[in-house]
Amino acid sequence: MKHFPGIRQRGQQGSTLIEVLVSILLFSVGVIALVRTLGIAMQDSGDIEYRAVASTVADERIGRMWVDRSNLAGYAETDSAIELLPAGTRTVTVNGNVVTVTVTWKPPSALLARSHQVTATITGN
Repeated sequence: MKHFPGIRQRGQQGSTLIEVLVSILLFSVGVIALVRTLGIAMQDSGDIEYRAVASTVADERIGRMWVDRSNLAGYAETDSAIELLPAGTRTVTVNGNVVTVTVTWKPPSALLARSHQVTATITGN
């Protein structure tokens, strides 16, 4: 490249620094998004575990009621403690041969309680 007297060359001084800063910014946003996604996944895995336990508790109660069909009314209960879940309770309502089991719990990191409800019609002798 020729240099002509009287014409100033404009350099691109500082453009590399700006490119590096933009690259670091984009990389940081990507890392923050990844960490957030992992945090949500960890929270969801805890909720899945509690929901599985609640489902098992409800199914176990309905199974017992199915075996003891003549005593359905004896299984009615309100807010019985469940030690397998944090702040867990079980409520069973019986309306003829239709039973509803509601399991409620409050995960440590959640603001609101969660619940799982199963309704079954128990027939036969």
